[in-house]
Amino acid sequence: MKRIAILISNVGKGSNLQAIVDAVNSKKINAKIVAVISDTNDAIGLKHAINNKIPIKICANKKDLPQVLKRLKPDYIALAGWKQIILDEVIEFYPNQILNLHPGLIPNSVKSKVLAPDGTNTLWNKGLLAEKAVQNFLDKKSTYAGSSIHLLTKEFDFGPVLERAFEKIKKNDTVKTLYARLKNKEHEIYIKALQKLTNAISQDAAVLIIDGGGRAHALVNKYLQSKHVKRVIAIPGNDLMTLSKNVKTYPQIKTTDIKQIVNICKKENVDLVDVAQDDAIAAGLVDTLVKSGLKVFGPTKAAGRVEWDKAWARNFMKKFKIPHPAFKICKSQKEGVEFINSQREGTWYIKAAGLAAGKGALLASSNSEAQDAIKQMKKFGNAGRIFLIEKCINGEEFSSFAIVNGKKFAIIGHAQDHKTVFDGNVGPNTGGMGCSSPPMVITAKIGEQIKSIFQKTVGGLVKVGRPYLGMLYLGGIIDKSGKVFVIEFNARWGDPEAQVILPSVKNDLFELVTQTILGKIPKITKDNSYRVVVTAASRGYPINHSKVIGKEIIGLSSLLGHPERSEGSLKIFGAGVKVKNGKYLAAGGRLFYVLGEGKNVELARRVAYNTLSQVSIDGDNLHFRKDIGLQDLQRLLSPK
Repeated sequence: MKRIAILISNVGKGSNLQAIVDAVNSKKINAKIVAVISDTNDAIGLKHAINNKIPIKICANKKDLPQVLKRLKPDYIALAGWKQIILDEVIEFYPNQILNLHPGLIPNSVKSKVLAPDGTNTLWNKGLLAEKAVQNFLDKKSTYAGSSIHLLTKEFDFGPVLERAFEKIKKNDTVKTLYARLKNKEHEIYIKALQKLTNAISQDAAVLIIDGGGRAHALVNKYLQSKHVKRVIAIPGNDLMTLSKNVKTYPQIKTTDIKQIVNICKKENVDLVDVAQDDAIAAGLVDTLVKSGLKVFGPTKAAGRVEWDKAWARNFMKKFKIPHPAFKICKSQKEGVEFINSQREGTWYIKAAGLAAGKGALLASSNSEAQDAIKQMKKFGNAGRIFLIEKCINGEEFSSFAIVNGKKFAIIGHAQDHKTVFDGNVGPNTGGMGCSSPPMVITAKIGEQIKSIFQKTVGGLVKVGRPYLGMLYLGGIIDKSGKVFVIEFNARWGDPEAQVILPSVKNDLFELVTQTILGKIPKITKDNSYRVVVTAASRGYPINHSKVIGKEIIGLSSLLGHPERSEGSLKIFGAGVKVKNGKYLAAGGRLFYVLGEGKNVELARRVAYNTLSQVSIDGDNLHFRKDIGLQDLQRLLSPK
């Protein structure tokens, strides 16, 4: 049951408070009112609290409010006539959890308007309260008055709108008569908004996933398993996911086409948007969708900076004592070369500070190679304009994932990605050539270090005013002494880590994500299977695979033609495959993913690789690594 704190003052008669109390008492709202907080002792609403035996708190100084709320631990804060300015500290600590009633029609975006039922523009009434706002409707000769229930943000009298009410203005209306009718509708929409947040999750929901590859396909599959989800839309999506029922894609739309995505949300009546792609987060898609009143799972641009600006992220880690490699931020090739020349011979990583599709980290085994790598940063364009030089830490890499609701988190799983294109971790970095989970290197001791890192990170982001909502990806490395260091943070699911972790989660994903957005993370439950996913790529990837584009992938159709296999030990996730005239054609670098499942790594690998042996492009143009999960196989066969 959700916990609600209601904030009042002496400016009103407490009618909104009483409406909420009545709805809670009648079970229309599935919540408990933990306190009524007033900034004065003479608020009329305090009598309603006393009559209903609700605890009362007096908070005359707005600086005392954060501590009062922290002791009460509310899931939602309902402002019902509160007249103090809410401090940014409170808004940051309770993201998307503070409801406010505004006597005006707040638009979905600053530059937009809300249309009345007769098609005329309505008034925002920004900065106007109570009777003054109602008087403004009359002065401006509006045809309709109205009110909005919205979530509080730092932008004054703005924020995602949960409910709106319209009231037709009559010829002889006064402030008193109009406000009396509007008040009744305000009570109704306040209850509706709290019902949305505290009661049953939507049925027959439409989910929009912002992503296109194997990660997106894994998310599509998981959402379709939900009893609440009727349809899944993906932007841009891929052809293989459309083989499932109730899936629609928009391949022509880019993940950064914010205006078009907002239009699609309206057109498709989307209930939830899962933003799973890094470019979209860096472009601020989440921010715009939230302002448009949509339910969104994914971090804001500000919070997502932990991924899209690696230089900022390293300084953030340094500030909050999150273990990381020694680093140097460079703004020019000259600065980088001079730094390397001043250092002893060593092994380095040269990393583009911006987003580079997972390919912006270059390993240099000597100072000379480091100088060459520095010169290559320009090929990443703006992403490589600023770059980092980092001391290489020898050890075993892993990925960990936590679902975060702003101030709390739950670790959802661990995996081991294989980034380089060839066996034995040789060759250039790719977007990911395969993954295994759960990695046996993650012991209880290592797990405690990972948990500590997430705690520092989630807490640190709140402290710097960038609370994080969504999946947080920790790319780490364990050195020879058993200490964990952070290689990078990503602001979304990993690809292909999502393909091995999502199938292991027994929770209903729609419920899990929705409850997280609403402020409470359910307990994560998982199965005991081991999973290995292998990336099937075009030969020549990631350098040049153009010769393979358009060629038929032989054998894939027979695997996809047995849907019962997707429910057992084998799953296929699509990426760069084009379906044309019943044929499956190569259309990218990473083509598809084969997921093997079993009670241990040996069985999971056997399923994946036996399947891949049945597929080819012109006989031998299919490329994949043959050592995915090999480290754990060796541990299994030769335990210490």
